[in-house]
Amino acid sequence: MEHTPVTQEYLIDLYRSLIIKRDELKNNAEENEKKYYKMFRDLYKEYYGLMIECIFLKKRISYCQRCNNLQIMIYKEEIDSYIDVVKEDYMHQLENLKNHKKRIKKSLNHDGMKQAKKIFKRIVKRIDKEHPLWERSIDSYRYNDLKELMNIEALVDYETHSTRHNIDIIYLMIRINSIEEEIDFYIKQPSYSPQEKEESLKKEILKYRCYRNDLNKQYHSFTKIMHAC
Repeated sequence: MEHTPVTQEYLIDLYRSLIIKRDELKNNAEENEKKYYKMFRDLYKEYYGLMIECIFLKKRISYCQRCNNLQIMIYKEEIDSYIDVVKEDYMHQLENLKNHKKRIKKSLNHDGMKQAKKIFKRIVKRIDKEHPLWERSIDSYRYNDLKELMNIEALVDYETHSTRHNIDIIYLMIRINSIEEEIDFYIKQPSYSPQEKEESLKKEILKYRCYRNDLNKQYHSFTKIMHAC
């Protein structure tokens, strides 16, 4: 039995449909997270507070361990100064958090930067500032997110019923596989009822409380040999 060859048009249609499906799943997940954050604001605050507290305790312990390994005297004031610098840097990073997720500017080589710029220019020539993909395009270009720019252009192609004829089939198959992995990730995320989400948060908080206690014990063992400046 002969198989029908996979055509460029078929792959492009599949690619676009998968992007739309991925975006729907992603938006639903983010909306659910926002909804639960409003419902359990105090639990989330405690959860994130414990997480940050544990991070800084680990930093203190790591500092003490390095001093100990190098047989350097440990001074409390120096640790406090070090942690103040770490906190300032960490809090600056937290300002970039949006919807509980940090978007990091990606590193692209010269060719990648050129490709991102070309795709971005093609996109903004075909949509205006009122278009729902406008801000997303700006952000993706700002953060050097080449893959997302490609996804956005595919959506713009879909809306304008246009197809670029120089798209490589191998490239399309790689992008399709990547989008399918993202979809699989969202599908496999557990679906919680409000009660289940509350219980899940409480369990995580309990784990972090225990972890914090363990870290405090480790740090306390170093305070016994600390010196004052």
